[in-house]
Amino acid sequence: MAYHSGLNGSESAQICGFGVFPLKTKIKGPAPPQMNATAVDIIDETIEFFRANVLFRNYEIKGAGDRLLIYLTLYTHHCLCRITGKPKDEAVKQLYQLAIENFSIPGDAGFVLGGLVPNPTNRAEGDQCRQYFTQLRQELGLRLVDKVYTESNNQPSKWWICWTKRRFLNKSLDPTQNR
Repeated sequence: MAYHSGLNGSESAQICGFGVFPLKTKIKGPAPPQMNATAVDIIDETIEFFRANVLFRNYEIKGAGDRLLIYLTLYTHHCLCRITGKPKDEAVKQLYQLAIENFSIPGDAGFVLGGLVPNPTNRAEGDQCRQYFTQLRQELGLRLVDKVYTESNNQPSKWWICWTKRRFLNKSLDPTQNR
């Protein structure tokens, strides 16, 4: 059984079917700041559940938190593939560039979760979705580097990199791998 988000039942705004939950971050964006430093946010859940959830080819969506967890799990896999074999300082740069580069959002032809999430209703919602994803991607990249480079600053942990061989839901955010 896959791990589901604990934020599914919480009341939150939604952008394209993704819940907008408070984040423990200093990065500006649509997500409100998490005031309780000990509370678990969606980034914490993604990192905690990644290694278990990446094993699944099917995932029952139970709410807006699960939709976001799916997207962030796919993004985590993409990040790990990008930093394989790189030292920590290079990984930080690579993940920042990955977070801000042009990427697909719901409604775009190349969006990997097309059909699982609704398209934006207007241009403003699409722009807000892009800003939210950028904020999430930047924060996830920062926290992931701290988790993956615990043993050495020169090499990522093999216990994290080994998961790059698995594909969650048989999908990938890298368009060259979705065949």
